[in-house]
Amino acid sequence: MNYNQLIPQNIIEAGGPFFSDQMAMQGKRVLETARINISFQKGNVDRYFIISGIVNDGEQRRSKVSYKKEAGSVSSSCDCAQWSEEGHCAHTAALFYKFHLNEALKKELGDSESGPLRPELSASGQGVHATHYGRIVPNANKLEGARPNSTYSSLQYLLTNRKVVHFPLAKTLSGKLRLDLVPANGLDEYENFPNIEGKFCPIFSIENAEGNVKKKISVFESLYLFDWETGDAFNTWPNAKDLIKNIQREGILRPLNDYLKILSPYMDDDSLKILIRHRPINEIEFQDVSFRCLIHKSQRRSFLDFEIEFFDKKDRLVTPPPIFKLMTSENGHLDGFRSKNDTYEFIDELMLSIKFENQNYKKSLYSCSKRQKILDDMEFANSDGDILFANDSADSLYRLSTKKFMAIFTSFFESFSSNSVRFSNFMAESKKVQFQIPKNQLLGGISQFHKDLSPFGVSVFYNQSEIKTWTSNIKFERKQSNLDWFEVNLVLNSQDLEVIKNAEFNDDFLVTEQGLVLLDQKEKELLKFMKKYTKHEATGDESSNAQGMNKFSLTLNRSRIFELFELKKHGIEGALTEEEEKICERLLNMDKMPEYPLPDKLKDIARPYQATGYNWMRFLHENKFGACLADDMGLGKTLQTIMFLQSIVDKVDRILVVCPVSILINWQNEIAKFSDMDVHCYYGTDREKPKEDTKIILTSYGVMKKEAYTTFADMKFDVLIMDEVQHLKNIRSQGATAARTLKANFRICLTGTHVENDLSEFYNIMDLSIPGIWGEMSFFRSSSNKKSRLLARQTVRPFILRRTKEQVLTELPEKEENHVYLNFTDEEREHYLSTLVNIKKRMEVAQKGRKYSEILKSLLQLRQLCLWQKTQAMRSSKVDFLMENLEVLLEEGHKVLVFSQFTTYLDIIQNKVRERSYKHARIDGSQTLKKRQAEVERFQEGDAQVFLISLKAGGVGLNLTAASYIFLMDPWWNPAVENQAIDRAYRIGQENKLTVYRPIIKDSVEEKVLVLQNSKRELFKDLMAADEESFFNGKLSMEDFQALLE
Repeated sequence: MNYNQLIPQNIIEAGGPFFSDQMAMQGKRVLETARINISFQKGNVDRYFIISGIVNDGEQRRSKVSYKKEAGSVSSSCDCAQWSEEGHCAHTAALFYKFHLNEALKKELGDSESGPLRPELSASGQGVHATHYGRIVPNANKLEGARPNSTYSSLQYLLTNRKVVHFPLAKTLSGKLRLDLVPANGLDEYENFPNIEGKFCPIFSIENAEGNVKKKISVFESLYLFDWETGDAFNTWPNAKDLIKNIQREGILRPLNDYLKILSPYMDDDSLKILIRHRPINEIEFQDVSFRCLIHKSQRRSFLDFEIEFFDKKDRLVTPPPIFKLMTSENGHLDGFRSKNDTYEFIDELMLSIKFENQNYKKSLYSCSKRQKILDDMEFANSDGDILFANDSADSLYRLSTKKFMAIFTSFFESFSSNSVRFSNFMAESKKVQFQIPKNQLLGGISQFHKDLSPFGVSVFYNQSEIKTWTSNIKFERKQSNLDWFEVNLVLNSQDLEVIKNAEFNDDFLVTEQGLVLLDQKEKELLKFMKKYTKHEATGDESSNAQGMNKFSLTLNRSRIFELFELKKHGIEGALTEEEEKICERLLNMDKMPEYPLPDKLKDIARPYQATGYNWMRFLHENKFGACLADDMGLGKTLQTIMFLQSIVDKVDRILVVCPVSILINWQNEIAKFSDMDVHCYYGTDREKPKEDTKIILTSYGVMKKEAYTTFADMKFDVLIMDEVQHLKNIRSQGATAARTLKANFRICLTGTHVENDLSEFYNIMDLSIPGIWGEMSFFRSSSNKKSRLLARQTVRPFILRRTKEQVLTELPEKEENHVYLNFTDEEREHYLSTLVNIKKRMEVAQKGRKYSEILKSLLQLRQLCLWQKTQAMRSSKVDFLMENLEVLLEEGHKVLVFSQFTTYLDIIQNKVRERSYKHARIDGSQTLKKRQAEVERFQEGDAQVFLISLKAGGVGLNLTAASYIFLMDPWWNPAVENQAIDRAYRIGQENKLTVYRPIIKDSVEEKVLVLQNSKRELFKDLMAADEESFFNGKLSMEDFQALLE
């Protein structure tokens, strides 16, 4: 530091007569580097003075200086080696200058208390000071008077009251830190700064608990607040520290919008008080900003301009929030990527990160020059709060919720894809964000975009007309009906009729006289039916009335009531009676289906799902519809149909069953096996025509096709059954045409093919089941495609029933149960028999009242001896059997469940499994549900080959599809629990053949338990209570108990 410039010239001149140039230079250097404490002073610079003190320049020097103006001389003393009476020394020269600077400081303080001290006074060695109050001091050496290597603790501080203090012990602030954002062009230090317009500077101050504001402070980095009036220092707290660091990171001078983004997370911090232009921010009205989207013709060929405009409550346009730079290349953040492909890759990764809530998108930012800006904005956008921003002149403030921004951000890229930013511009002056997007790409996604943004009140305009969704006013008027048909009028206004006539089912929008109308998939399906009604099915000419309403007269098959029931869900009323609606509701919910009596011969044969199918056919027959039973092969479609025929055979006159030749015999045999009905098989070269009183006729598709117009032409059938109806899948085939000529009141089509996989087959088979269900079939022939499935399936779903094996056969696949009889070793048998003898002796002397409990105790003892015996060493024939089998099964890649009622026994098995290093899992009653689930997942995911399971913990609730072998190591006293465990595993293992092993010790209590189960099964159920203390309830005799102990 150049002290020749910083020490006032008049002070240098005052010392000139007394100190040589060399001594004066040395004195000024001492003033710079040493610590000078004046211990005594008298007089002043104008007349005379005497001063003494300590000058510490590494060693303490006692120095004294006397001055008399009248004599024009200075006398001094110092205990340093350099001092002489004539030449003085550097220490006395420094003391002389120090005194003059102190006197100048007194005068300075007397003249002004408003601003910081003059730099030459703080740089004089008297102490450091701030150049401007309220600013952030980025480093200790930036204070006036500080040396380059200074630290805050090493400096002395010159306060406004002329005291010099050391850095104090920092306290905790009891008030608030105030931050006032003011225009930088109004501050003296930035008077000649370039490009200062529109930039703001933060001015800090402290507000104490009484509301008094202290402005003469400095912020020392993000560490301390220093009060230049009192010399107090205050520690910053975490929020204040973060805020100051954020402000410092990219420079103090910033646009107001940048500061608003920085300050947003701190708005609710009670320890901070934020002001803008000296006005508390909580007293400033932030207007909620809205935005709209405009679509219009672009200068680029085959493109459309898509613009986002922002406006306030008075509909005045507002400069877009800076956060929208995340979406734009020109004037935005996306121009920081090296190529457009890098930009698109980043957006795709970002959308995935938003979807899966991770941070993987950051990897695609490494080459981006605006990486930090994007990271900051994305972190802020993902917070729950408001985006605060100002207009160009910073005189109006606005807010937009981050939730709303993220809605438009995600929907924009989901609807229009990442390459929609190729031509994008953040146009602050024009107050809009603009994208130029290929027309097909934009219109293809506009429906989804509009749907996503509608909940936020965002309007979208196409060629200056607001885009709208289609809200129909269509209704039906019921006219007359009979058993098979009913008539309705379809009533439309002119707008609905225009939509129906012009609708293109491949597009999600429609251009009408009123503008662009958006259509979702359900509305397009609805329009398809409306077009079918108006173009293909209306009878007579279209009529209109004075109100501009158009009417179309329709005559519909009764089976189509469910079609109209589905249309009612779209708001189209007036077509159905109350009774018809109840029928539809029942058909929709199989649980509400009436239950009809099963034929006596089939009550014990039909499975529950087959009974459901039977009830379903009965209900449809009762209501004169039709049915398509499409269960998987092997689920008994023939049996369900025979059940239905048996239940109505006495109420009908004639039934025709048509099937492929290959299953004619099967039908004859199944009818003979499961019913008492007679059937006439009309097939073969010498086939005999059925008699008039023949109720059931069985024939092939070939015969039916040949004789539909002869033998069967005059016959009327109460029921027509077509098995393997996929043989007629071609709607234009002779067989399908012939089948349609047959007269039948009720039709059933049977097929094992999933007919819905092929639309044409689906339409044809359902029309064979329920003629007229589709209305005019030519419409479907011309317009059927994958997109037309939704409403079509819904309108016929009550009339088609399909169950798969996986849905209804929980006992699949094959299950094999094996009782494996094992012999005790000689040692085991000897110990078992010895124990049995002792038990019998105890029984002989047991008191009558305690005999039953003694029996139960003894039975438990014997059962455990069959599992393991521990005399001198642990022995178990069962464990040996298990380990031999595990060695083979695990080597072959199988997975095994091992059940036991005794956890001690599981411990023994587990030790053996560990010895062989088999991967295993275990469930028992000591584990939490979470632990049990973790063990299940280990087994399922292949981390364990063997699963050890205790009865009480794992008998139910498991889902172990990986298992193919089960070992039930001890017979359950409760057969119901044993069966439950097996059934659980059987259902669990239905992807594999399941093999169950029950190792049984021959000539032991275990074998006798099995005998008792078979001979007295019903009584044994009473014995097998869940609680072993309640085994006996009086139904099992003492003889039965004693038989177990023989």
